[in-house]
Amino acid sequence: MEVELPTEYDVIVVGTGFVECIVAAASARVGKKVLHIDKNDYYGGQWASFSLQGMEEWIEASEQQEKANETVHDVAKGERTLLTCNPMRAHTNIKRTWHIKKESEMAPAGKTSLSELRSQDETGGVSAEGSTKEPVADNDVSVDAKIPSRQESETTSTCIDLLSEMKSQDEKGDIPSGEDTKEPVPVNDESVEATVPPSEPTDKACTKEMEEVESHTEAVEVVESNAMGSIKEENSNNVPTDESKEIRCWSQESLLKQSRRFNLDLAPKLLFSRGPLVELLISSNVARYAEFKCITRVLTWVASGEDIGELVVVPCSRSDVFTTSNVSLVEKRLLMKLLEFCHNFDQHLEELEEYDNKTFIEFLKARKQTPNLIHFVTESIAMVDGNVSCKEGLEKTKLFLTSLGRYGTTPFLFSMYGCGELPQAFCRLCAVFEGTYVLRRSVSSIVLNADNACSGIISEGVCFKCSHLVMDTMYAPHQYIPVSNASTSKSISRGIFIIDRSILPNKTEQLTLLRVPVQGRNLKPVTVIEVGIGAGICPKDLYCVHMTCEGSDAEEDLRVVAERLFAVEETSVGPRVLWSLYFNQLDLSNTDTMEGVPENIHLCSGPDASLDYDTAISQAHSLFTRMFPEEQFLPRAPDPEEIVFDNAGAEPKEGDNFGSEECPKQNEERGSVDNANTTHNEEAESANYSDKEDTKNTNSGTQRNVSESEDITTTNEFNDTVAS
Repeated sequence: MEVELPTEYDVIVVGTGFVECIVAAASARVGKKVLHIDKNDYYGGQWASFSLQGMEEWIEASEQQEKANETVHDVAKGERTLLTCNPMRAHTNIKRTWHIKKESEMAPAGKTSLSELRSQDETGGVSAEGSTKEPVADNDVSVDAKIPSRQESETTSTCIDLLSEMKSQDEKGDIPSGEDTKEPVPVNDESVEATVPPSEPTDKACTKEMEEVESHTEAVEVVESNAMGSIKEENSNNVPTDESKEIRCWSQESLLKQSRRFNLDLAPKLLFSRGPLVELLISSNVARYAEFKCITRVLTWVASGEDIGELVVVPCSRSDVFTTSNVSLVEKRLLMKLLEFCHNFDQHLEELEEYDNKTFIEFLKARKQTPNLIHFVTESIAMVDGNVSCKEGLEKTKLFLTSLGRYGTTPFLFSMYGCGELPQAFCRLCAVFEGTYVLRRSVSSIVLNADNACSGIISEGVCFKCSHLVMDTMYAPHQYIPVSNASTSKSISRGIFIIDRSILPNKTEQLTLLRVPVQGRNLKPVTVIEVGIGAGICPKDLYCVHMTCEGSDAEEDLRVVAERLFAVEETSVGPRVLWSLYFNQLDLSNTDTMEGVPENIHLCSGPDASLDYDTAISQAHSLFTRMFPEEQFLPRAPDPEEIVFDNAGAEPKEGDNFGSEECPKQNEERGSVDNANTTHNEEAESANYSDKEDTKNTNSGTQRNVSESEDITTTNEFNDTVAS
């Protein structure tokens, strides 16, 4: 049954992107009446996370050319309307490729295949067309596996050769559901509930003929090797292993059956442990609605030729610096002196006066840093172009150093279950303070009065009045944000890859950050984030890799890095790509969204190409201050036990339970919050925010209240203790 909504609000927010959600939550928190509306059936807009099937549907919706809305609505005398736009215009050059075949296209494993596998088991090698036998270690079997070429289409892509599975899995067709469930780990000396979704039962992807092969008592093992040869690992406790790994045969159908195990981001980002977003999550108490995972290693690409190089772990602590074998003893001393200076550079401003008009690289050279150290500092610590100003490079380096050790061994956090969870966290806060949410409802036009100020919006023939309108730039009329030719505008190139093993194998699963510098045929610095089941992103034994850079053609911009990291040619080895998606996302972060726009219309730009959320937080704070300059931006929200109800202490009536023991206790110091019960409308109740019931434990019942002293909830299965 459709709910009849009020037609007058203080603030109407169109679009559920990250900035819009923060502004909506901040407005509701200070008592404003908020309507949050979106034409999509999911939260997040350009910042959303999808299951694999959801991503396929998003691709289909993005490729459809939606007709422009030309409906004219009656408005009051002196008013006029402007038509809104299709928000999907933010994404262009969308190309999705299946690198595995459908089950109907997979060649059945007949007698020939069986004899070949048995022969391989006996001889310890393979003989394939265009290849030679390679010696392998005892008890290892080298298996012929054709590698999909980048140019191959969905229907002609080469499938990973069928390999046998363990007998115990043959009989049951699954993996024990309790495997990989993580235990709570201490954060700031207190235990935090942190559960990683259990592995989903695997599906039999092979035909009946392969059952003979599957009955082998020994699994076929594949020798792991890196695409570029040797790979260096710093920590002796986490040395990459060549232990054999059982490779599963995937088809398109078997991967789609695992769809709800995926949480694929349109705009993947990380949080600095001492960055603005973490501080806002703590101060506003929104952290209780989200969980985070520590990035466990930072990698860099060290080149030894034009397109030849190796992945090297970046030392992120004093102990790492002194144990690494990638820098000499003299370099270690120089690096430690530099990092100590950068950590407190604001206390030595007189020493920096001569570098006011110089670049960061010039500063590093003056500090006698070697080319090797300059590479580590600029590409993996400061993560900036060496030609940026000295001050900017020092600020980025200090942020990296001050964020170390707060929650883990690296400065970065990743949002569990995808970055799309963060907009929803602020939506929950807005709903708690009586914000109204309506999904699957489009806004056809905005209404302007005689003074050229926005007086409301029209949605499905109904006019909703407001004092302030907050809107995603992609919804805005062409008159305000003309994006007629996105190909000539600044954009972000993004790539999403589902692979069958890590880009740098390790004994334990790692959450990885890699920045590939400009070198050889790679003309743009590319940020790479690899996540897996530990962050609730993929099923067991699969990984999701996100690539991001500035550019106009995603496939071309990211091609060189993809070839370096993945097995994209038949003669290469390494992680095999099962599914890939390239697209370009319009970047309006540096666009003036106020020019020619009425004062009470506030436009929010989408994601930018930076690694963190600093731009979004700054914009949200600026928009809120323009609307309500006298109000505090996102003051701390009370915990449930701190809420005092208006009828506390009154005589209970029949049917009332506010006087029972279950009623939250009073707290005079915190003050009272009127009507603090969550008032969700039908849309918010049914949406369940992220539609991840089978991969995620909800916060109800087990949600931990987070105070400023506890900081935020983090989960980390790689460390028994986390430095505070």
